Amino acid sequence: MVSNVRTSRERPSWIVDTLWQKMVAHWDTDAAQQRSNTYSKARMSDRNGLGPHIHLSGPKSYQQIQSDMEDKLGRTVTLGEVFIKTHTKPDGTYVDQKAEIIAQNYEKKLQEKLDELEVDSDVYDGSSQPRQLTTDDYTAIFLQSTEKDSQGNYYGVGSLKDNLGFLGKRK
Repeated sequence: MVSNVRTSRERPSWIVDTLWQKMVAHWDTDAAQQRSNTYSKARMSDRNGLGPHIHLSGPKSYQQIQSDMEDKLGRTVTLGEVFIKTHTKPDGTYVDQKAEIIAQNYEKKLQEKLDELEVDSDVYDGSSQPRQLTTDDYTAIFLQSTEKDSQGNYYGVGSLKDNLGFLGKRK
């Protein structure tokens, strides 16, 4: 709230005039400007310079989105599918460059694993079905495809992070 006021430089009614003048004077100091620039750069480097984290889940939690997807599809939905759903615009494009990179990494690693399983099944006798990936396998592949923030939270998992305690076993 205060950062919006600082940016707009319009004094809100809830800040008295004398306090407002002190705040503005502080914001205008070289030290405050330098600190602001330093912290801004740090935030950008945490995101690899790709801007703020954006998603399209709105007020719904990722758990609710996953549950809705499972109800609609009639099957278990993977973490990667929830990520793609919450980070893709209606026209099929990604909400930002970071989401696109992560989704591409996930799809590439997933395809590599599926190809590996198919080759392994052909080695035995050619007649056996390839082993299917479990939900834990999909989760592990997604977590390898994304990154962690400075607090160790995986990018793009939202409220589903609570389900990662035992790598994909859902509560």
